[in-house]
Amino acid sequence: MFKRSKKIGKRSQITVFVIIAIVIVIAILGVIFYPNIRKFIAPTIADFMPNECIEENVKEVMNETFMKGGLMKPELYFMYNNETLGYLCYTSEWYKTCIMQIPMLKQTIESEIEKNSEARISKCVDDMKKGLENRGYSLKVSGSEKASIDIVPEKVIVSLDMAMTVEKGDEKQTIPISKFKTEFKSNAYEMIMVASSIQNWEARYGDSAPESYMAFYPNLKVEKIKQDDGTKVYIITDRNTGEKLQFAIRSLSWPPGLAIPTTKVV
Repeated sequence: MFKRSKKIGKRSQITVFVIIAIVIVIAILGVIFYPNIRKFIAPTIADFMPNECIEENVKEVMNETFMKGGLMKPELYFMYNNETLGYLCYTSEWYKTCIMQIPMLKQTIESEIEKNSEARISKCVDDMKKGLENRGYSLKVSGSEKASIDIVPEKVIVSLDMAMTVEKGDEKQTIPISKFKTEFKSNAYEMIMVASSIQNWEARYGDSAPESYMAFYPNLKVEKIKQDDGTKVYIITDRNTGEKLQFAIRSLSWPPGLAIPTTKVV
C-alpha cells in the first residue's frame, strides 16, 4: 500500500508540473499573440490606423526609386544588369567633366516617392475607412490624404495633412493630424548625401574616391564600377540594413585605347 501511494504521489507531482508548464506556455503565447487576438475580437480605432500599410508601400516605392538612380523613369540612363540606372551627372563628350542632372537630389527623390506612392497611400487610408465603417462608425474627414515625404537622418517621415472625427452612438473621437504620421528607420538620408557629394566631385574634377566615403561612413559600402563607354556605375549599400542606392555617371572619359592620366582625388 505504501509503495502504491508513493507511485500515485509521484504521478500527481508530474501531473502538476505538466499543468504548470502548459499554463506557462499558454501565458507566453498569450503575451506574444495578444495584440493580434485583441484586434480580431475587439479592435479599437487605433487598430485601424494605416501606419503599417503606409510604411510597407512607401518602402517598396523608395527601394525601387533608389535602384533606378533617383527617378522611376529616367530619360538619361545606363543599362546595368538589366536595371535602368539614371545618370546623376553626364557628358556625351570625351575629356570633359559632366553636368549634374539632378542638383537637388534629396528633394527630387522625396518628390518622386510622393508621386509614385500617392495611389498606394490613398488605398491604405481607404481601407482604414472601410474597416471603421464596417464596424458601424460614421466618419468625417477634413484635410487631404496627399502625403509628404521627408527623408531625415536615420528615418523617413510620411505625413498626411488630414484629421478625422469618428462617431458611433454616444462614442465620439477625433483623430488629429499628428496621428496621421508614419515614421520608419532608414539610412536613406546618409546614402543620398554621399551620392550628392559624388556627383559634385565628378562634376568638378571628373572622379571621386569611394574609399574616402567608406572611411567616413563605415556602415556604407561604396562601389565604383567602370564601364567600356566611360560610364561609372556607383552602388552605395548600407551594410546593416541592406538598403541600396545605385546610379550612373559619365565624366572625364577617355576614348578606348588611350592611356588615362593618373589623377588624385582628395
